[in-house]
Amino acid sequence: MTEPMPGIPEPRAEEAEASVVELFAVLYSRTVEEMRERYGQGGFELARKAFLDAMLEGWIKEYEKLPDRSLATYVRWLTAIVLKGTRYEIIESSDASVRFRFTVCPWATYFRKIGKPEIGKFFCDADKPMVEAFNEKLGFEISRTLMNGDDFCDHHFFVKESD
Repeated sequence: MTEPMPGIPEPRAEEAEASVVELFAVLYSRTVEEMRERYGQGGFELARKAFLDAMLEGWIKEYEKLPDRSLATYVRWLTAIVLKGTRYEIIESSDASVRFRFTVCPWATYFRKIGKPEIGKFFCDADKPMVEAFNEKLGFEISRTLMNGDDFCDHHFFVKESD
């Protein structure tokens, strides 16, 4: 374990995470913009697809550690693992439906700060496929996002009605 340096305050976990998110936003945006410059819109779409594929692959490995594939398990995992640095309230919670209202998202904050919300939106675009990869009987809807400049994100996770 390292000793704190005299005169230099220890960073709080939230500040450290925000710094990492900001750095990622800058680096990743630059990478995607270089691909778009060199390969046109096809380069942008390739970067988006590669991001989504990598995100899903990573989360699917995490899902294997979870005890079951219920909506409650997904929401517990999401709030414990993924939502660090966000601010949200749960608007509705039942066995079949959970609604969140996010008012702060570090990804939206930093991608918007650098003027690249269309790249930051890759994170938003991953939400639905992540839910479906967890359990095909679960659904996801969203109509407002901080990334698009709305006042909040309205995530709705639900159990699909059986046919």
